[in-house]
Amino acid sequence: MNKLIFWDWTGTLADESELDKAVCTSMEEELARKNAISFKQAADKYNSYLTKLENTWRWHDYVGHGQELGLDWKKCQEQNLSKLRIIGGTEEILIFCRQKGYKNILATNAVKKVIQLRVKHAGLENLFDFIIGSSDAEALKSEGKHFKLGFNKFGSSSDCSYSVGDNPVQDIQPALHMGLKTIFCKSGRYLTHYHSEHISGNHKEKIEPDFKIKTLSEIKKIIQG
Repeated sequence: MNKLIFWDWTGTLADESELDKAVCTSMEEELARKNAISFKQAADKYNSYLTKLENTWRWHDYVGHGQELGLDWKKCQEQNLSKLRIIGGTEEILIFCRQKGYKNILATNAVKKVIQLRVKHAGLENLFDFIIGSSDAEALKSEGKHFKLGFNKFGSSSDCSYSVGDNPVQDIQPALHMGLKTIFCKSGRYLTHYHSEHISGNHKEKIEPDFKIKTLSEIKKIIQG
């Protein structure tokens, strides 16, 4: 049976903080030009639109945002891709895991067309055996559908699979419920307010993953253990 590793993207393999800020600014600038309004008015309009999508997978859907607001989503992505930063050790660990017989699956809340652009820009597209975006699952990762799509694709199961990520709610909790082994990436400066070790808003319920790491290279010992 195929052995699978489900990789989170943002905060685990890539730092997209500056990229996403720039993309949103580009979309707001284009919205201002298209509607002959001020940048502030455009930013307010865009943020109001996003607020309605909070806590749904469509909040991450730049493609859908562009279609809804009449914006060139792809141009806004491509002109800012230089701001994408890949976390150290990403290529090395993906190659290592494949050499150990694992299928590398990128499972992300980003939508397929956007994540494909970013992965290709990073030169990593050949290291993933399958990419699952929220547009494929029509759900956030927290619902577990990304994992089910991976299992169906490769005829695999949870008992020989891992989920690697920095967000307990999206990457760890649903994977634990489905029986995958989980690796929580607590990677220093990439840790943000929603990438804490808690899975509840009141910060009283802590996540209990199978493994915790601070660098991607630590995964080598885990999958060989």
